[in-house]
Amino acid sequence: MKTVPTDLHGHTFFSDGRATPGEYARFRAQEGLKVIAVSDHDHFAAVRLVAAAAEPLGLVVVPAAELTCLLNPGTAEAEQLHVLCYFPPSYLEGDRLEQTALYQRGLRVQEAWRNFVLEFMSTLEEDGQRSMGGRALSLQGAKDFPGLQALIDRLAHRNPAVEARFRRHHVQFWHQNEALFAWTPEALIDAIRADGGLEVVAHAARYVDRPQTERVMAYARGLEVYTSRHKDHVAARFREYAEAHGKLWTSSSDDHQRGRYLKPPCGTPVETLQVILQHQIPSEWIREDPGV
Repeated sequence: MKTVPTDLHGHTFFSDGRATPGEYARFRAQEGLKVIAVSDHDHFAAVRLVAAAAEPLGLVVVPAAELTCLLNPGTAEAEQLHVLCYFPPSYLEGDRLEQTALYQRGLRVQEAWRNFVLEFMSTLEEDGQRSMGGRALSLQGAKDFPGLQALIDRLAHRNPAVEARFRRHHVQFWHQNEALFAWTPEALIDAIRADGGLEVVAHAARYVDRPQTERVMAYARGLEVYTSRHKDHVAARFREYAEAHGKLWTSSSDDHQRGRYLKPPCGTPVETLQVILQHQIPSEWIREDPGV
């Protein structure tokens, strides 16, 4: 199979990663990758920053986000499911990306996150507020507001007691903003398609409800096969499924910069990248993948 070296799933400090956009791009250039995506949770805040850092390095950046929906919403069995949304790089020309409904939803998610964090900070004593950033944090706008991991790291350094409290509390964010997240996977996938994107089910082995997960996999056009969340035999099973059912599939790290970088063991198929990039793949990018 012909593939291209890629990493199409990873996070920056705008969500639950640690890397700056510049660090994110430079590291992937050093790894010899050709096409990358930054896929922070539910918004596109880092995309243009990563693209600007990647351009002089010769990397192609795919505008992406890891979007949250629910299996079995409104029941005791409710659980999050994540779908990766990929737009063509041409969406970075002009304001095409910003015109999408999912980008506009991302702005609402960022604003909701800022409000959630500042409300939590208001419940703390003065020293706890200072450890979170105090007035300086409250003056930061939603677009530049620090993400989950950045806040956890800041608190771990300054105030471990508040960090422990914030870790317990942050899971309420998704419950308190149900209007933004309580849609079905099918509704989310339809929204991605309406915006002109490609949907790829992320780390499908993670979810508890297997019959529902398989239903979503059947509905989606794409499946993440290689990821740090899939052991080798699991990835092999999902690759077999994708190839048997005519699904596009991807190869990524799901990197959060919390430990050793697990480089994808192979690239993403040329056929998948042609759909994402919407143009032919340069021959010098292509590698022959004998199978992993």
